Amino acid sequence: MTFRPNWDSLSEPRLSGCFVRVREILEKLDVPWTVAGALAAGRYRGDARDTTDVDVLVDWHPLLVDELTADDFDLRVARDEDDQPHLIRAGCDYGTVDLIVAGTDYQRLAIERAVDHVLTVEDVLIHKLIAWRPRDRDDIASILSTGREFDRDYVEHWAEEWDVTDRWREATSAA
Repeated sequence: MTFRPNWDSLSEPRLSGCFVRVREILEKLDVPWTVAGALAAGRYRGDARDTTDVDVLVDWHPLLVDELTADDFDLRVARDEDDQPHLIRAGCDYGTVDLIVAGTDYQRLAIERAVDHVLTVEDVLIHKLIAWRPRDRDDIASILSTGREFDRDYVEHWAEEWDVTDRWREATSAA
């Protein structure tokens, strides 16, 4: 199932039920979280693009998988060597929520910086620079085309930290 997200997409019935259930579990466990991926990019893009899920960046909580299982989500869990999940795909009859478990200080900082549980424009750009798939490049180009103001120093700092400054230069020269 695909949908064309805009920020009102979270109220679409085919998406919201699954996301709302996940959000309730995160809040019950007091897990810090923020919307990421295409939905977050949709807040800052000049136009919308299709996606098939909601991406949520979360801090790890040892009861998270148990709570999702108890709520009858269909789970696929990708684990690190230390057995802590780094991705939890929570599916239900009407959608999928990908919980990306923060494994770096930068990811935890991005969660802290989020506004209304949505990544900032700077952190969307950084995540897209790291992923660098064609759709991520399209998100970056669309965001830059809006002329939106953002903290370039912050983006450049993290682009350097993640060794993606060449990608940032390519994206900004194309804009």
